[in-house]
Amino acid sequence: MKKTVYALAALALAITASGCTSAADEEAAPSAAEATQNEGTSIDPLGGTPSAAPTEKDVDFLEDLGVNDRGNVTVEENEQAVFKDPKGDAEFAEFTATNVTTNFKCTAKDAQPSINGQYVALDFDVNANEDLAESGFPYFYLSVHEFRAWDAKGEPIPDPVGNAESCITDKERVPSPIDPGDSEKGLVVLDLPKGAGTASFTLGGFQGSYGWEWSW
Repeated sequence: MKKTVYALAALALAITASGCTSAADEEAAPSAAEATQNEGTSIDPLGGTPSAAPTEKDVDFLEDLGVNDRGNVTVEENEQAVFKDPKGDAEFAEFTATNVTTNFKCTAKDAQPSINGQYVALDFDVNANEDLAESGFPYFYLSVHEFRAWDAKGEPIPDPVGNAESCITDKERVPSPIDPGDSEKGLVVLDLPKGAGTASFTLGGFQGSYGWEWSW
């Protein structure tokens, strides 16, 4: 039976925001152009920054969730992950990496060699529920740019994108963005060192907030 992992990304964004308050206060306020340049993109899908500080109950929930040292929920191949309302029962989206393929052979005619050593392909099955519109994310965005990665020694990979975008055709990628009520299937390909490794997906690509990670 597949295990289901419930991860509350909206809560993580709130925790991230509160943890960065002191540093943000020391920085100059961004210009109007800087504040709006990412509006409506996966970099700023919320159109703003969560302001609520995490409560003790929130922190307890994260501890119960069992995030690892990198702040992610460990997910196995074929294990379903669920993006769920932190304050209710609504499930905004479900997604499953049905296959994780190392030494993936590119299919695109103009594919470039891996920069880091090998391509790793994750085959995703994604369902964005109608309630997704209430999550603060207008859509579910899943692409190589929302991923971070680590090598077999746990060292971060500076550029997990590398030449990965040239490896497969557009028809083979997970279509993104995925609108509420839609389901999609497709690949995410990463450019990573040879051997064992780990990759994590974070909603919106928010550095510092937790996500879900797969190892091989």
